[in-house]
Amino acid sequence: MKLEIVTPQRVVLTKEAEEVEVPCKLGYVGILPGHTPFFSLLGMGELWFRKGTERGSLFVNGGYMDVLPDKVTILADEVVEAGELSLRELEEQKRAQEATVQKGLKGEASVEEFHKALETLRRLQVLLSLAKS
Repeated sequence: MKLEIVTPQRVVLTKEAEEVEVPCKLGYVGILPGHTPFFSLLGMGELWFRKGTERGSLFVNGGYMDVLPDKVTILADEVVEAGELSLRELEEQKRAQEATVQKGLKGEASVEEFHKALETLRRLQVLLSLAKS
């Protein structure tokens, strides 16, 4: 089946795949050729695909997915490819967000700052996992 991943800025990937796993709003969805058509909101996480022994993955966050029996189209708000990731920078960002969370737990940061830091930490954990693999 054809896998196409696009953002508002560019076409990220067009590839043949035998299997795709996508983070949707309500959890991960596995897709094989011939899948029943459906439309879904994307969540945040690692999207991976496979054809034979070749496997690839990238980070997606927000957007939509359209599944047809012979095609999966991902319209993502954000896509980060593994080659774009710097482990050191991600770890520095993670430490900064953890410090903000600790301030929030002590009442030294606003509720908005606390929740934003938690969401950013969640994003960074997925990116770190992808960068390490």
